[in-house]
Parts: sequence; C-alpha cells; structure tokens
Amino acid sequence: MIELIVDDNCFVPEIRRDQDRISVVMGRSHDFDKILDLCSGVLTNEELSLGHKLWADDNCPRTFTREGEALIIRARD
Repeated sequence: MIELIVDDNCFVPEIRRDQDRISVVMGRSHDFDKILDLCSGVLTNEELSLGHKLWADDNCPRTFTREGEALIIRARD
C-alpha cells in the first residue's frame, strides 16, 4: 500500500518504508514535481503511478484521515 501524508510540519519531503506500506511525506508547499524527484529511482513505476493517482485523479476512490497536523491520503479498497 502507498499513502501520501501531507504534514504541516514537514519541511523536507521523505519516503518511509515498512513491510507493507510506503509513506510519501510532504509539506503543503511541496508540489508533485518535488515528490517525483524524491521518489525517482526509489519507487517503481507502478508505485509512482499510484502516488500520482492519489494526488491528482479526482475519480480515484480514496480516504482522507486527519491525524494531528497531518492529512493521510490512501486508496480505498
């Protein structure tokens, strides 16, 4: 699973990997071009595609969860 985390306190975007989850953490001022630069060579094309879909496709079924200062965006099953 891949998730996007938009965190008000994030100044440098980062990727976090667990066994079953990839979290792309970004601040509100980061655009998707900065995220692509971060993910290039780290994520597969399929993972990048899903991340872009979560970010930009209004028809992508997803959930939005607020946890403190962060908004977590995940694909719905």
